[in-house]
Amino acid sequence: MTNILTEHKLSMGVPEGPSARELNAMTFQVGLVGSDGVVIASDKLIQQYEGGERSEGLVSKFLQGDGVICCWSGDSVAEHAANIIRAIKWSGCVPENEAIREELKRAGDAAWNAKDQFSKKTGEFVNLGVNRKVIVACHDMLWLLEIIASGSIANRVIDRRVAGEVENTAKYFINNYARGCQNLPVEQLIRLASHAVLAAGKENPHGVGDLEVVVIPKGRPPIFLTAERE
Repeated sequence: MTNILTEHKLSMGVPEGPSARELNAMTFQVGLVGSDGVVIASDKLIQQYEGGERSEGLVSKFLQGDGVICCWSGDSVAEHAANIIRAIKWSGCVPENEAIREELKRAGDAAWNAKDQFSKKTGEFVNLGVNRKVIVACHDMLWLLEIIASGSIANRVIDRRVAGEVENTAKYFINNYARGCQNLPVEQLIRLASHAVLAAGKENPHGVGDLEVVVIPKGRPPIFLTAERE
């Protein structure tokens, strides 16, 4: 009976997993541009849905590749895009805005198209209401990739951006206190980014949990900070 019901739900386009509202209430990430580098902070809580059951755990949402660090929020489409971005040889890419923008857009579109093709074969529901984003640091720049059905959008971040839970009020902390962050050294931004993620977790412990911070000093390799070092 369960299999028949599942097949019926899929044929009707009814999602078995979490709703868009539930997915959009998971993860909280902050990207800050400083005068001497970039700081990215993310929570580590992940929730998986299999057979209608939910399980939780802590994982790193950061991916590191050749000259790139990125973290994802949303669902498996965003995670797939982040893996595509990680696989790009960024050290060989032209460090110009439009070249980077096109690479990121291609990665986002490739991830979306892969999901779209898979859903057509399996009848799996694709939730268009999910916010799918990837924060990317490469060539001493910070970028935000937004993956949407009509075509991915990639923009360079000049100062600060927040991704993940859209209704969490911790974003206002970043809006208010990270203004002008591009004029401050990353050493002063670490605590700011960390506080925002921890505050987001306090407000929504079911969707946001724990903390990981990566500092990317200009011209130097990234530094992963533990909770103790933060």
